[in-house]
Order: sequence, then C-alpha cells, then structure tokens
Amino acid sequence: MMFGRIFGVALNTYREAVRDRVLYGVVFLAAAVLVFTLALAELSLNQQRRVVQDIGLASISFFSVLVSIFLGASLLYKDIERKTLYLVLPRPIHRWEFLVGKYLGIVVTVAVFISIMGGIQLLVMAAQAGEGLGLTLGVGLVWIALFGLGAWKSRDRSLVVLPFGLGFLVLGSWVLSRGAAVEPVLGSLVLTSAEVMVLSAVTLVFGAFSTPFLSGALSFGVWLMGRSADTLLTIRSQLLSEEMKELLRGVGHVVPNYNLFVPGRAVLEGESLWSYVGSAAGHGVIYAAIALCLATLLFQRRDFV
Repeated sequence: MMFGRIFGVALNTYREAVRDRVLYGVVFLAAAVLVFTLALAELSLNQQRRVVQDIGLASISFFSVLVSIFLGASLLYKDIERKTLYLVLPRPIHRWEFLVGKYLGIVVTVAVFISIMGGIQLLVMAAQAGEGLGLTLGVGLVWIALFGLGAWKSRDRSLVVLPFGLGFLVLGSWVLSRGAAVEPVLGSLVLTSAEVMVLSAVTLVFGAFSTPFLSGALSFGVWLMGRSADTLLTIRSQLLSEEMKELLRGVGHVVPNYNLFVPGRAVLEGESLWSYVGSAAGHGVIYAAIALCLATLLFQRRDFV
C-alpha cells in the first residue's frame, strides 16, 4: 500500500510535469544548442569532435539543472496554490509519502529529458564523426514520427514520452557506436542524472517552506557553490581573513560537491570510467537521501490550515 501511494503521486507528478509547456520550450532550445555545436566545431582547428562533445555535454548538464530547479520549485507550490494538497492529505497518505512521490516524479521527468537530449547529442556526434547526415537525420525523423504515431494512438500521451526518450538514447548510441566510442557520453549522462537527483532533493528542501522564486534562487545558489566546492576547500587567498577562509571551507564541506559529476576528459575516456561513475552516483544517492529526509521534516512541520 505504501509503495502504491508513492507510485500514484509520482505518476501524477510525472504527468503534470511532462504536460508543462515550459518544459517543451527548454527541450527545443537545448536541442537547437546541441545542433548548433556542429557549426561551432567548424571554427576550431582540428578539434571538431572535442568541441561537439564538450559543449554538447555541458549544455545538457546546464539545461538539466534548470529543468530540475524549475520543476522542484514549482510543482509542490502549485499543489498548495491550487488547493490540491488539501484534498490529498486528508486521505490515508503520509506527508513523507507525498513528498517522496513528488521527488520521484521530478527525477523521472528530468531523466527522460536527459535521455532525449542524450539521443540528440549522440546523433550530432555521429554526424560529425562521418556517419552521414542523411543517416543520422533519417534515424531521428523516423523515431520522431513513431513517437507522434504512438502519442496519437495512446490514451495518455505523457506515458509515451518515457519509452520514446529511452529508445532515442539507445538508437543514438547504436548510430554513434558504428564510428566512435559511446562510453564517455553515456557515462557523462549518468553523472548528470546523479547531479539532478541531488539538486532536485535540495530544491524540495527549500520548496517545503518558501516560494518558487526563492526556492529556485537558493537552489541555483547552492548549485553554484557546489560547482566551486573544491575551490572553497582549498582557498588560499591572502585578501581574506582566516575566519572567512574557515567559513568558506565549512560551506565547501556542507554543500554537495557537484564537481564530482563533471569529471575531466581523462576520466571520461579512461578505463576506470564506470567505477568512477558508480562512486560518484553512490555519493549522490547518499546526499539526496539526506536532503530528502530534511525536506520531509520541514514539510511535516508546515501548517497548511
């Protein structure tokens, strides 16, 4: 019963998120950036493949962060504003079950977004690697046509998006594997998923007691500090007092170290890639669990009367 209640909330959250028009706008913008990397690559000197891969993966990471913050900051607040929460909580469901369901729905939605963007990235890299624009474009258009047909035939179009995203990622991996290695891209996508898993939990911590704008701003600030965690831990500036340095080091220990999810090229193309991915993902799961427990505690204490 407990898992059924959580699954029900997660499914409804996923459906609501997938139907949000803002998400589709981000998808088209991110896709345009990924395709545009082909033009940027032509401006480099014998580094076309590196430009396409690095800029593409960085774009996927950044847009995934934006989607995660947007969904985490807005969906819970919408339930409160629309009074939907007041209809759900009187039923036999605990508040922590509701919040965990919301979290899982958000994570699945962002994972689908990453899968779709990853599929586009793989096809773009395949085109740049010489697999032929006709093949990559044809594969993409055929799969989109199949998605359109499935959405037209399905009673619930939102449920078609999940297999479409995963299938698109698998298809892109197959096309790129004909001429280049796919492991660095897939490893980076898994790390991005782990990053947004942590960020979604952190956003729900702020969303449990504040407005969407404040939640988004605070979450983005934590993300920026997390990307600078290594710098904060080793800061040696002569312009700062020792007290300020200790404070910054303390912040570096508390905020999630998002640098773990953006390793260098040596790691992505090395033999120990998947062991590193597993270690970083494990760190993300632990931190996300702690943040989700804190969000649940704050949500339990909030008065909705």
